[in-house]
Amino acid sequence: MISHQFRTPLSTILSSAQLLEKYWDTFTEEKRKKHFPKIEIAVSRMTSLLDDVLFIGRTDSNKAVFTPKILNIRAYCQDVIEEVSMIGYGTDRVDFAFEGTIEDVMADDKLLRHILVNLLSNAVKYSPREMRVEFLLRVHPDTGMYFRISDHGIGIPAEELPRLFEVFHRASNVGNVQGTGLGLSIVKRSVELHGGRISVDSKEGIGTTFIVELPSSSGSI
Repeated sequence: MISHQFRTPLSTILSSAQLLEKYWDTFTEEKRKKHFPKIEIAVSRMTSLLDDVLFIGRTDSNKAVFTPKILNIRAYCQDVIEEVSMIGYGTDRVDFAFEGTIEDVMADDKLLRHILVNLLSNAVKYSPREMRVEFLLRVHPDTGMYFRISDHGIGIPAEELPRLFEVFHRASNVGNVQGTGLGLSIVKRSVELHGGRISVDSKEGIGTTFIVELPSSSGSI
């Protein structure tokens, strides 16, 4: 799976580099500029894949660390939504709601990013473009942080739910949508490093809801 995922962006980089080298003098400036974003996107995909594989390796060898700091969780979630938009999924499809009496929490921002970016991007990626994604954040000093991300997409086959968080596992109904099968495994490991828990409710053809709960020991000041 990793080999296949690397071959595609490497082929893109090689193809663009060869074309630029061969036709640099005959290409117009506009044609030259078309190849640079392709190279940048390919490098970004490879970097992301490397980061994911390294994270899996660190957790397997118990070298991943939980490093909490103070975050304004409401603003943090809004930034994550913007980040998901920048990688091509669109913020206008995410309905964000905040409930709580506090906004400043203690959390590991890198681990939390793994959780939210993966869940939000999956929710949008596996849903029809006309469908909305609901993102609820609830924070309470006693109960910690509660995240609920719901979509109305393809759903997950019931028989595959027990394997959902396995490394490299992808549901049989994902079709041609690109993915490595690492995202949800990384989400679960990031939740566990926070001392939290994750649950999923999904029906094929109807949609999926993920709920992440992080305890008050890491979820409040």
